[in-house]
Amino acid sequence: MSSDALAPGGTLAAAIPHFEDRPEQRRMADAVAAAIADDRPLLVEAGTGTGKTLAYLVPALGSGKRVVVSTGTRALQDQIVRHDLPLLRQIIDRPFTAVALKGVANYVCKRKLDEVRRDARKVSGPLAAVLAWVDETATGDRAELESVPEDAPVWAEVTTTPDTRIGPRCPYFERCFVTIARRAADKADLILVNHHLYFADLALRAAFPGARVLPDHDAVIFDEAHQLEDVATEHFGIRMSTSRLSALVRDAMIVLGSTLFTAAAGGGHDALVTGVDRAALSLFAHARKTLLAAAPAGGRVPLPPSLLAGAGQDAWFALDTCLEELARACDLDSLPPPPDEDEDERDVARREQLVGLARRARAVRADLAELAEQRQRAHVYWGETRAAGTTLSAAPISVAEVLRKVVVHGTPTAVFTSATITVAGEFDYTRTRLGLDRAEVDELGVASPFDYTRQAMLYLARDLPAPTADGLPPQIAERIVELLAITAGRAFVLFTSHRALDAAARLLTKLPYPVLRQGDAPRAALVDRFRATSGAVLLGTGSFWEGVDVPGDALSQVIIDRLPFAPHTDPLIAARAAALIERGLDPFTTLQLPHAALALKQGFGRLIRRRDDRGIVAILDPRIVTKAYGRVLLSSLPVGLPRTSAIEQVRRWWRADQLALGSIDGAALGSSAGTAATAPAIA
Repeated sequence: MSSDALAPGGTLAAAIPHFEDRPEQRRMADAVAAAIADDRPLLVEAGTGTGKTLAYLVPALGSGKRVVVSTGTRALQDQIVRHDLPLLRQIIDRPFTAVALKGVANYVCKRKLDEVRRDARKVSGPLAAVLAWVDETATGDRAELESVPEDAPVWAEVTTTPDTRIGPRCPYFERCFVTIARRAADKADLILVNHHLYFADLALRAAFPGARVLPDHDAVIFDEAHQLEDVATEHFGIRMSTSRLSALVRDAMIVLGSTLFTAAAGGGHDALVTGVDRAALSLFAHARKTLLAAAPAGGRVPLPPSLLAGAGQDAWFALDTCLEELARACDLDSLPPPPDEDEDERDVARREQLVGLARRARAVRADLAELAEQRQRAHVYWGETRAAGTTLSAAPISVAEVLRKVVVHGTPTAVFTSATITVAGEFDYTRTRLGLDRAEVDELGVASPFDYTRQAMLYLARDLPAPTADGLPPQIAERIVELLAITAGRAFVLFTSHRALDAAARLLTKLPYPVLRQGDAPRAALVDRFRATSGAVLLGTGSFWEGVDVPGDALSQVIIDRLPFAPHTDPLIAARAAALIERGLDPFTTLQLPHAALALKQGFGRLIRRRDDRGIVAILDPRIVTKAYGRVLLSSLPVGLPRTSAIEQVRRWWRADQLALGSIDGAALGSSAGTAATAPAIA
């Protein structure tokens, strides 16, 4: 059995100190082994602490088949490489090969590196660190170089994208880190990717039969599978943004400024690229003005059919013409033939870059036409304005059929796992969203081994006002202050909107704890600071609800300002709701409520990460206890979780727990008991 290695007396017990038997882990491992052997899809919810990574990796490697593991984040992908693979080599009784494969932007591009290396003025600071590291690395994966932040500008100078990668005619192709990684993947037993790369491969195969990024494989295991619908929606849709056009203009100016093009076009590239730039600016200025008129505060709004009519149509037609002129100018037919077989390798590379520019310009034309004409009845169209720019998008209202066709009924056997798949113990919502039929998929739920009756307290605020769209009510801010005083900070405060986050940052200025705010630094950097800062409070939204792991005393409380219902005004949510109504279904109970339940489980899951963690989860939205649907949300949280609506009971529970653990003495109890009375007022 696949679980033998994970059992007491097995190879895992021999390989690690302080081994603990996890029956839930072994149940999952056997189910994954059966799914791969029987070529039958499997849904597995594995509660936090189950050890689900080993529970699917052990049977995957024991199957004798080529398996792809797709994770929701690069962080989990890196964790498997650094932690789990070395352990697996100790506990698996046969040799195996495993390769982590990422998108091309994660690898240093040797062609671009050579270009910047020639400019001695640039070789300093982070670039010098990159140059020193690249001579030593075997993978070129920028995650290896931890001394250079992920968002450092230098990475844009030394990496490429799928649009700008030249391919086989690049003079560095055989030495390219991407080429090396993909060839290694072709021979590997286990290939580690993330969801975005997996679906990029599916989209590429659908658009260009015979093309691929990943090798063919027998099975795919999706970890963090609750993210799949969103990732698939993105990859099978259209996204047109100011940044996409800016990148095209920037790359066109670089490539068309080469000697090769100047000789062929008489040096007219400046006017050509400037024409694209000006037309794009005009179109997006019109789009932004129209979208802000519909939603002055920004955010997503339905794309009005009139957006690209009238003045908008003139701007669209002007950009369309400029893009076609750019594409024609980049066609190799417009260039003189190579002078001889000894053509400079840089000119060979430039020719391939020109082919890529022509393809990109025509792809932008086609996407703009789709956004303007809105021909797909099964798609939803929307625009979004943010400080960073404007985006126009289109996406399938449902990706269930796409997933069913390319994943469920594709060649690989699919295993879907996450800590958040079920709603009130049922798989129906996730199964439906992923295009699975009940009769064709096996399901398994394994509970967390953590003792939530002892490790956690759930506080449900019954006496606060119902949430509104107006940021953060002062009463909620005051309750946050009271709750933070109980644990002396050491908390995540999670919000469902940036507006509420901004309001909290203004109202909570006098807290006696270090306050970290989302947006002040990259997420990973903020989490590192939180771990390293005693008594810190982190204010976050969106990405901080999941994928953040802070075990131990640094995090003792998670405060949630309101139930995480997706806004019904969001165009994608509204379109999905309308489609459900057409089928005679209630969109609240079949879409919005289960979606909120899974998001709430994710937020709750930030608190208890190991057996010795203790803490409080506070939900400050009274609807969870005053509305009938609150029962569904509560029944999706761990069984046996004690809860109260009395904040004094929360204080007593925390003091008793800390006293039992020896974390505080009698004197500390006295000061802790008075904490609420001396808690700072909000600003």
